[in-house]
Amino acid sequence: MKAGARVWIPDPKTVWVGAEVTKFDGKVLDVTLEDGETKTIQVSSSDKLPPLRNPDILIGENDLTSLSYLHEPAVLYNLQVRFCNQNAIYTYCGKESQNQSIIVSGESGAGKTVSAKYAMRYFATVGGCDTETQIEKKVLASNPIMEAIGNAKTTRNDNSSRFGKYIEIDFNGRYHIVGANMRTYLLEKSRVTFQAPEERNYHIFYQLCASAHLDELQDMQLGDQNYFHYTNLGDAPTIPGVDDAKNFQDTRNAFNLLGFSEQQQIMMFRILSAILHLGNINVQQDKKDAEASFIEESDPHLVTLCDLLGVECDQLSTWLCNRKIQSMREVITKQLTHTQAMFARDALAKHIYSQLFEWIVRQINKSLASSHKIHKFIGVLDIYGFETFEINSFEQFCINYANEKLQQQFNMHVFKLEQEEYVREQIEWKFIDFYDNQPCIDLIESKLGVLDLLDEECKMPKGTDNTWCQKLFTQCKKWKHFEKPRLSQTAFLVHHFADIVQYEVQGFLEKNRDTVMEEHINILKASQYELVAELFEEDKSDSKLKPVAKVRSAGPPQPSKGGKQHKKTVGSQFRESLGLLMTTLNATTPHYVRCIKPNDQKVAFLFDPHRAVQQLRACGVLETIRISAAGYPSRWAYQDFLNRYRVLTCSKDIVRTDLKTTCQKILENLVKEEDKFQFGKTKIFFRAGQVAYLEKLRADKLRACAVAVQKNVRGWLHRKRYLQMRRTALLLQKHGRALLARRHTLFLRRTRAAIKIQKTVRMFVQRRRYQRTCRTVLQLQAHARGTWARQRFQLMRKNAAATTIQKHVRGFVARRKYRRSMVAVVKSQAAVRRYFARKQFKKLKIEAKSVEHVKKLNVGLENKIISLQQKIEEMRRERATISTKQVDTKELTAQLEKVKQLEGTVLAYDNRVAELVQKVAQLQQENEQLRNEKEDITTEKDLLKLEKDEIVEHLNKDNIRLKENLDKMNEYIKAKEKGAIEVLENEKRLLLEEFTAERAAYQRLLKENARLEQRYENLQSEVGRMRGGHTRTPSNVSLGSSRSDATLEDGHEEDVGYGSIRSKESVHTKLEDVKWEDKEGSPGSDMKSDSDLVDVTLVLKLQQKLKALEAEKGRLAKRLEDLEDEDGTPTEDKKNLKDAIRLQDLEMENSKLKGDIVRLRESLAKDNP
Repeated sequence: MKAGARVWIPDPKTVWVGAEVTKFDGKVLDVTLEDGETKTIQVSSSDKLPPLRNPDILIGENDLTSLSYLHEPAVLYNLQVRFCNQNAIYTYCGKESQNQSIIVSGESGAGKTVSAKYAMRYFATVGGCDTETQIEKKVLASNPIMEAIGNAKTTRNDNSSRFGKYIEIDFNGRYHIVGANMRTYLLEKSRVTFQAPEERNYHIFYQLCASAHLDELQDMQLGDQNYFHYTNLGDAPTIPGVDDAKNFQDTRNAFNLLGFSEQQQIMMFRILSAILHLGNINVQQDKKDAEASFIEESDPHLVTLCDLLGVECDQLSTWLCNRKIQSMREVITKQLTHTQAMFARDALAKHIYSQLFEWIVRQINKSLASSHKIHKFIGVLDIYGFETFEINSFEQFCINYANEKLQQQFNMHVFKLEQEEYVREQIEWKFIDFYDNQPCIDLIESKLGVLDLLDEECKMPKGTDNTWCQKLFTQCKKWKHFEKPRLSQTAFLVHHFADIVQYEVQGFLEKNRDTVMEEHINILKASQYELVAELFEEDKSDSKLKPVAKVRSAGPPQPSKGGKQHKKTVGSQFRESLGLLMTTLNATTPHYVRCIKPNDQKVAFLFDPHRAVQQLRACGVLETIRISAAGYPSRWAYQDFLNRYRVLTCSKDIVRTDLKTTCQKILENLVKEEDKFQFGKTKIFFRAGQVAYLEKLRADKLRACAVAVQKNVRGWLHRKRYLQMRRTALLLQKHGRALLARRHTLFLRRTRAAIKIQKTVRMFVQRRRYQRTCRTVLQLQAHARGTWARQRFQLMRKNAAATTIQKHVRGFVARRKYRRSMVAVVKSQAAVRRYFARKQFKKLKIEAKSVEHVKKLNVGLENKIISLQQKIEEMRRERATISTKQVDTKELTAQLEKVKQLEGTVLAYDNRVAELVQKVAQLQQENEQLRNEKEDITTEKDLLKLEKDEIVEHLNKDNIRLKENLDKMNEYIKAKEKGAIEVLENEKRLLLEEFTAERAAYQRLLKENARLEQRYENLQSEVGRMRGGHTRTPSNVSLGSSRSDATLEDGHEEDVGYGSIRSKESVHTKLEDVKWEDKEGSPGSDMKSDSDLVDVTLVLKLQQKLKALEAEKGRLAKRLEDLEDEDGTPTEDKKNLKDAIRLQDLEMENSKLKGDIVRLRESLAKDNP
């Protein structure tokens, strides 16, 4: 560990963080983190040194084994770069010329289903022909169907697959897709009747509810999803961003593409709707009897359910609350408690959905089946990831068991590849120790293991979950992967490769049995709808599906030919299917896709290192990396090694005829420890870290060589550039001198010519300038004279106006001055006169004292008074005149001011008008110019449009003509191709249609016959149930005694499966306790009435007719065998004859059975008026 080395340091936030060593003294390591922070680490030993980082050239590699240093931080950082920086989520698989399998695994929500879908889409694209064929569309169309019926919303994933599937995509010799096949594993049936909070049922139920308004779904009485019990348990009816109605249309389109008829689709939707109504049936507890329950016949959901499934309403309501228990000598009808009836109802719903799911898968496989020869296939396995919850049950146990098997296959495959590589290259190697989970698998599937003890407990009549758990504690304590919890007696711990999981035993036995009452199955088998009856038909080729407690109205008991037959449990079936899957995977070249969930918030490209490293540890990637790192993880072919690292050796050491010797010389000089590498036949194998060391040496060597090369290249470039510049300068000088000489000659010529041109031009310019000046002067003089004349005119107008104003003003001023003078004169005269008057008055006072003087004065005074009065009158008139003139003067002054203001305003308006007139003229000129330009542009646009229309029309005509020619040629070619085929296939098609029609009619009659037989049996059972709690044959032997002791044990097993307890107090009515009454109701009538005798006689007659029909059938079969023996190779006519005879026989038997059923019903009606 030297200064400058790059290492990984543990970090609580990002798990690992990059750093660079600055100092190391043996015990203390100083490092600088990527963010610049320094840190000191105590190192106790060399084993505690931090892991080294890979060189940058290896970062982002698709193949993790190509990393030089293989450890947890290197793998985590490489995934982070590939995910966040390069957005390269997927890596690439190698090509092999054999069958392949792609195994997609990861935890819930990591993207397994989407990855498998992308893989199928990729194969359908690259494996298709030039034009996409129907089979590739069908392969892709299976995805939306399987997602609708097999996916649901969980707390961790909005589209979680609740089943496993393995799809084989078949290819022909030219590697084109010719077909596909699908296998499914462990459908989560319990989700049909129960969902945890924030979870949903399967998508198809919500799609139906969202599309309830469609005309074709009106008869199914659907509504909002919150209305149904089976779809509202999780309180999460919708998924954000998901349109269930649109997805329903996508599902319908996929069904159409895969060949599902409209009738089949409607029937499937009726069955799914019936499941929803089944969950809403109100099972009530009997108030009189706490151990009994009942369903009202008027329950609307019961009526709708029976209408949708085509079954008898009274029979279904009866057997949902009752069941049969078969013993050696009798068949007992036992009522179910409310809890048992609810459980039976849910079990029936789960069974119906499971059967429909399997039927859809079979139909898809029929549609995808190939009629061509299959050359190779590629399998895509999309299976559930490792699961651990707060409460883990049987489903999680099976899922984790499957993951254990896959992890073992993965480990063995990786180890096998490493071993084969070492053996093929003939190198020395030691056995690599790796985690082997075979002991955990043995704990689960070996004898006296978990599954074996579970199956054994299921066979026990009184087996329970608790007793099975105690057996596990006793039998499995020897396994180190098994552990008993400290605080629980109803759980057990299993040490899986990913984690330690605690399983609660509650419900293990019931889920493993997966039982359903046979009375329910018989009712559904007698449905009037063909698809419903087909779902529950017995598989005659597989005895494991045959019911074990069936009660038939038969004759004397027959000895059992077979031994004890049990229906296989879910665990044993799953173990067998896993074995077949492992066989298939081992026979192919497997490729593994480990889906890593980057975060729990469902956000794109958000990387959570803690979650990522947790999943890397759980899915075994780090263990695989450890296996690779323990050996020789890095390997180079000799030629590739020499091409990359030849710079580290001399040319004399290179022997081109012997690459191995050359590589040995290179490595002996560079790597001193011989254990760090080995030489194989075609490759060199390196220990972890050696490639990074060689890369460092190569980088240092290239850096030194680059400096020398740069020095010489720079000198050569500068010399080359100098010589080129010198040659260029000489050449430029030569051409420059010639150019200058030519330019000087041209200059002289142009100068002489220019002088002549200038003389003429100057003359022309001067003359034009003189003429322009003259015109300008004349115009200026005219304008000037006009301006001066206007100015003089304006001046004269102003002078005249001023003179008039001045005249009036001078008159006003003179008059005012005159008035003022007159007033002053008058005042002066008045003062003088007053003075003289006083003086005269004094004098007169003296003179008045004499009478004579008074008389003289009176005469004089009278004259003066008269004259003064006249003067006063004249002065008054003058004063009035002056007042009038003063008013006129004020008015004239105001008018003068207004005239002055008006003159200023008029002058401003004249200037403004002149400017506006000039601007209007300019705008008119610009408008005229723009109008002309617009007209030009419009004209040009019209011309271009016409030209374009002509071109488009011409092209359209050419296109139409070419298309017509092409269509004619295609039609002609197709007609030629199809002509010969149609002639050859026409008759074949007609014959096949006839044969298919006959076969379909034959199959329909077979199914109708089976349904009628089932109805007949149900009616017989109903007759027996209505007459009493159990029935006996005339020979006092139980009708069920035809079953062996094994059947009796199975009856007990089925009884225990529903939690019932057999005791002597079971409620049933004996034949001797029935109170028979005659038609008149007399109490003294016989124990058996005439109607009962008629019924017994009718049953005996029906049995005789059945025997006669069987004899007739045997005779006809013998006749057919004789006809076939006549000719060893029966012709088509004989086959048709055989089918016709069988068809006739079945029709006769059918009609007879229908007549018997009608008579039997009439008899029942008479018994129960």
